[in-house]
Amino acid sequence: MEAEKLLTPLYGLGVVGAFLQVGGANWDVSSHVLGIVDSFFTPSHLVLYLGIFLVLLAGFLGVWFERQTDAKVRRYFTGFRVAFAGSLIQLVAGPLDLWWHSVYGFDPYLFTPTHSMLIVGLALGGVGMAVGTLRLLQRNNSTRLLKLLGTLILGTLWLDVNFVVLWLANAQGVAYTFKVCAPQVISARSCAFVGAYETAIYLPALFLDALGGAAVILLAAQTMGRRGALTSVAALVVAVNATANLGFTAYMLLYVGVPGSFYFAAPTGTAGAEIASIIPSYLALLIPVLLLDLLAWRKGRTALAVSLVAGPLSVFLDGRFSFFSGLWSPEVTTLVYLLPMILGGLAAGGIRRRLEEAILAGRVHTTLGGLPERA
Repeated sequence: MEAEKLLTPLYGLGVVGAFLQVGGANWDVSSHVLGIVDSFFTPSHLVLYLGIFLVLLAGFLGVWFERQTDAKVRRYFTGFRVAFAGSLIQLVAGPLDLWWHSVYGFDPYLFTPTHSMLIVGLALGGVGMAVGTLRLLQRNNSTRLLKLLGTLILGTLWLDVNFVVLWLANAQGVAYTFKVCAPQVISARSCAFVGAYETAIYLPALFLDALGGAAVILLAAQTMGRRGALTSVAALVVAVNATANLGFTAYMLLYVGVPGSFYFAAPTGTAGAEIASIIPSYLALLIPVLLLDLLAWRKGRTALAVSLVAGPLSVFLDGRFSFFSGLWSPEVTTLVYLLPMILGGLAAGGIRRRLEEAILAGRVHTTLGGLPERA
């Protein structure tokens, strides 16, 4: 079998793995936030590590088979190299994380040396699979499998961006990792650095969350080549947030009971009911996404309008970040917070062309149907 014929099945394997990674990671974070002490063999960890294994396998095989191809098709194997590099980082981080927990015990922080390595690997896996899948889709957008993989990897990439922002905004983890405060001081909410860092990072986090989400929105509208693709990508993001983040948290608070943590100091049924009450409104965000999907296909000055709307919308679609940062409880200050979101969307519009060129190796077309396919 020619190595080139393995591209789609191998990227399919890697895309599924990348999605399982970020889905399991979101589920695992929800458990940590609720103070649920975990071991290695928990459902969320099994989903996460199955995803890591699939990306590692796809990346390794892709790099191996690349040696059997000629130069003209090697641009389609670039994604495997990026994803495999991320998997190698995770291979180092996994045993180190086990050692870290055996020495320092359970920690609920996202920003630790080993967790950070795992998250960097997760992001590289998503980026690598996105590069390869979208290049294949650019060459041949007639197969349903590639369209499905394109939707799945763009949704995964969006979730990866959200996860990286959550990691950077983890003030307690930063204080813990760099030994600014002792763990007991952080748990007692007595670390002044944590409050200062959260204040300093909030507006940049809004900007980065809007930039990343809006970039994926614009990328989906441009590269997928069909109406409804953007809505499908956003629906995937909403599904993960409504289940692994908001839904899981609400269910555990309402029906199971959890110890809580300094992230969630009041683990009561009332708190669970409040989270559950926001889920219908959160799901309704798909309505403006659908309108944006239709708007993105219109000619003229709509690119600016799409960028303006995409920034704030993408932040609210990041369910964990938008809910727990108070954006669903509007105040006058919320209007101020709209500014970095709008700027993030505009910045995404400004880099859209270069982003497409980087992912698609300089071959950007308005419609995919006119691209030559491999005979």
